[in-house]
Amino acid sequence: MTGLSVGFVTWHTPKDLLVGFLDSLAEAVETLLRAMPMPVSIYAICNDAPQDVQAVEAMIRPRAANADELTWHFVKGHGNIGYGAAQNLAIRRTRADFHLMCNPDLVMAPSVLLETVRFLEAHPGAVLAAPRGVDAEGRNARLAKRQPTLLALALRALAVRPSTGLLGRRIAAYVYDDALPAEQPTPIELASGCFMVARTPALQAIGGFDEGYFLYFEDFDLCRRLAPHGRIYELPTASITHYGGRTARRGLAGNLRFMRSGCRYFNRHGWRMW
Repeated sequence: MTGLSVGFVTWHTPKDLLVGFLDSLAEAVETLLRAMPMPVSIYAICNDAPQDVQAVEAMIRPRAANADELTWHFVKGHGNIGYGAAQNLAIRRTRADFHLMCNPDLVMAPSVLLETVRFLEAHPGAVLAAPRGVDAEGRNARLAKRQPTLLALALRALAVRPSTGLLGRRIAAYVYDDALPAEQPTPIELASGCFMVARTPALQAIGGFDEGYFLYFEDFDLCRRLAPHGRIYELPTASITHYGGRTARRGLAGNLRFMRSGCRYFNRHGWRMW
């Protein structure tokens, strides 16, 4: 076994979020290594401006000691190249069997790395494993998605909640309210880019993320392109608490990026209205 690698991307990450993420990552790695000794490589990918990178490193380095089975790498100096392009800097370098792509706006349960790696080892037909997510209040974060439609995206933008009503049922189907959370590993169509563990050979075979997406839809596109290599699962025994949502408050520039990425996604994978 050549182990696990981890790539996480920082960009204006609040200190409290980053510290909580790093502490949970350390505990998850320790849990993994106690049960399944293997090499672990962690790539801290700094999309921050040059004047901010030093401050980010100062937060990370005290928690980033190399050990016999653990190696840290700092990837910096490239500026804000977007989430997918930043993750590709690690994907192209790693030689591990499995690779975690994640954001530092979450806290991992101690067993999440162990559970995802064990699952992928035991299920050769699976190409990607994702955890069950909860939000800061402990509610289902609904990280898994079915293929998006223009109606579903519009309803999400209008903050329509899953319900038994006509429009609510459309959202419920999109976010798997009929099937998740489940008691057994469940095949899903799309996983969230906030935390996904994939087989590295498959990731590298498809060239990693499409760098034409600066932000938004790059995770959906990755899942679609990985699908020929195996199934994607959400695991009930693996969990994270996701504090994300800053990108949801997009502003004008963010909305333009969202629409541009959405057009790229639908042009590649087909436009679906309903």
